[in-house]
Amino acid sequence: MVDDDTEVSHYLKTLLSPWYQVICRFDANSALKAIGEELPDLVLSDVVMPDKTGYQLCREIKEDLQLCHIPVVLVTAKATVQNQVEGLNCGADAYVTKPFEPSYLLALIRSQLENREKVRNLLGKATQTDNIEENILSPQDNAFMTDLYRLMEDELSNPELDVARMTEMMKISRTKFYYKVKGLTGENPSVFFKTYKLNRTAELISEGKYTVSEIADMTGFNTLSHFSKSFKKQFGTSPSEYKGRD
Repeated sequence: MVDDDTEVSHYLKTLLSPWYQVICRFDANSALKAIGEELPDLVLSDVVMPDKTGYQLCREIKEDLQLCHIPVVLVTAKATVQNQVEGLNCGADAYVTKPFEPSYLLALIRSQLENREKVRNLLGKATQTDNIEENILSPQDNAFMTDLYRLMEDELSNPELDVARMTEMMKISRTKFYYKVKGLTGENPSVFFKTYKLNRTAELISEGKYTVSEIADMTGFNTLSHFSKSFKKQFGTSPSEYKGRD
């Protein structure tokens, strides 16, 4: 939460604290530093602040690959359509004008967080961005996930995720890669890679071109028993039962 007015900050913290862990900052620059360190689930920012406006803060968040998936809600007394357009043009996910009903702000924040969770669930079931509805991801996040899915496909038969190779190919540091994957999918890269592999095994089983043993080998599982155990944990059924369900 970013607001240079200490009274407003206190009020909002009191409003939000029963449901959320709230981190307060009083200017955009210190907020941006804290966002990079804490990687919050949502940013709630005033627009009119000294040195740097909420619009500028929002733009910097949305231009940073590591942070751009974080929803930004701008809160301001600037209520004209032009102001709202400016807020949306800088990448804000929502724009709230003062005075606002507390229940409306709480409902809006909850909705934004639920949308993020839906995206995480969607990415956890997908194997390529072509299957993801348009505008669910920002262009930047869509490009990142497209590259990630492609690289995971290239590494499909590898039992371990080669993070060093992936970060080199994607031209991103290991730390940024970790936090970006975690932020978008809710899982660390190794877990997400395993989830992807299992989703691909389900697709390959459904295609009916290969035996279960061949698929286990193609997707980098060292033993058939390990594959069967992992598959059942993911889908609630064994590979052979999954194959016969169609």
